[in-house]
Amino acid sequence: MAAPDLPRPDDSDHAPVRARRDVDGVGPEGVAPRADGPDGASRDGIGTGTGTGTGTGTGTGARPDAAAPDAAEGLAIFDEQTHDDADVPARSPRLGIVVLVLAVVLVALDGLAIALLAGDAVTAAASIALVTMLASIGAGVVALVAVATRRGRWPAVAAVLLSVLANPFVFVWLLGRLVPSL
Repeated sequence: MAAPDLPRPDDSDHAPVRARRDVDGVGPEGVAPRADGPDGASRDGIGTGTGTGTGTGTGTGARPDAAAPDAAEGLAIFDEQTHDDADVPARSPRLGIVVLVLAVVLVALDGLAIALLAGDAVTAAASIALVTMLASIGAGVVALVAVATRRGRWPAVAAVLLSVLANPFVFVWLLGRLVPSL
């Protein structure tokens, strides 16, 4: 079984800078040797005025044996992808504001639960605390989504902080630290 014909490493256009030479030291069809860079631009000093090499001349820097693509075809891939950020309509900050209002309500309900607990209404206080604990987790997650999607980012950041504060465990711990007489 014969081995398949695999391309030699020097046949690649992506090889590092190299000089193309035939066996006798002269390039194809008697042309002088040419060193090509990794981008395919000629580095022989002939016709590389706009290339990235150090040559002189007025050429385009493209390899003479490469087929020139149609100018409109080459730019077509960029026409649909290019856009300016100013062209994108602003996202509505409504989600961040709604979550902020919800977080403020949850902190107020947490304060109400503490007041009910002080008035010996343990069942009502526990029920409100459970609702605020679960709702504060939901509000925090939705606020993080609002931050990530830039829908009212700064109100949503405040809502994240308030939803952490609205958790009854955090709220009671902070009250114990700030007001030790409770």
